[in-house]
Amino acid sequence: MTLQATRPEFLDLFPEGAAPRRLAGDLTWAEGPVYVPQRGAVIFSDVRQNRTWRWTDAGALEVEMEPSHHQNGHCLDAEGRLVACSHGLRALVRQDHAGGEWTVLAERFGGRRLNSPNDVTLAPDGSLWFTDPTYGLDKPEEGYGGEKEQPGNYVYRVAPDGELTAPIRDREKPNGVAFLKSGELLVADTGDGQTHRYRVTDAGEVDYAGVHFSVSPGKTDGLRVDEAGRIWASAGDGVHVLTPEGKELGRVLTPHTTSNLCFGGPRGTTLYLTVSSEFWAVETKVKGG
Repeated sequence: MTLQATRPEFLDLFPEGAAPRRLAGDLTWAEGPVYVPQRGAVIFSDVRQNRTWRWTDAGALEVEMEPSHHQNGHCLDAEGRLVACSHGLRALVRQDHAGGEWTVLAERFGGRRLNSPNDVTLAPDGSLWFTDPTYGLDKPEEGYGGEKEQPGNYVYRVAPDGELTAPIRDREKPNGVAFLKSGELLVADTGDGQTHRYRVTDAGEVDYAGVHFSVSPGKTDGLRVDEAGRIWASAGDGVHVLTPEGKELGRVLTPHTTSNLCFGGPRGTTLYLTVSSEFWAVETKVKGG
């Protein structure tokens, strides 16, 4: 893995001598990392092994949950609780503060089962937005199968009071989601290979604002926004770092396709990467937004 600058200021985002390192391998398809400060660990999925893992600040890789019901993306809610997208349960679920019991936040819309929730992010107003493509139905190794019941592949919003709505219904295979500092929502669509931007109203409704960026090679699956508003987007050759406006600054190159990423660690400046069948990290000088 190497750092490749498109603009000189890209290298200023990393400490001198930053050494990307492979932390773990022998996975099948790693996904959905999130750092949980109160546990001092990154939780991430191996969707196809039906297992989640934790990488601790002490440098230990430990099984988190097995079976995981094919969990994929994760985030923390406004109270710091772990939220997960479950392909197997076809639901968005949340774990209690103790790291024990799970509560279903969403599993049906309009009386029909969801497809297979894929990725989730916390909005500035405390709502949760998640994508619902059909990968858990289409791929036997990524879910328990079943029939598609929803008429489309929507992006949903769970309001702070628990109300479920589907503000975005025009995407093909919505995948990674993240909010810009402006409060606008980015949705990576692995159907058309582009990342789209939506203006979000106080009522949780959206206006389409156009294509924000695309990557090459590959497609953006997961993405994060850092404290300065820069976008860190997964791609076929690693992670592409872009300005808030979607212009490339540089790339963190990986030996295989990077599916997702998160910031974490004791100082919040470690970038963790799920790289196909491996788990990697690189130190930075920035924190997640």
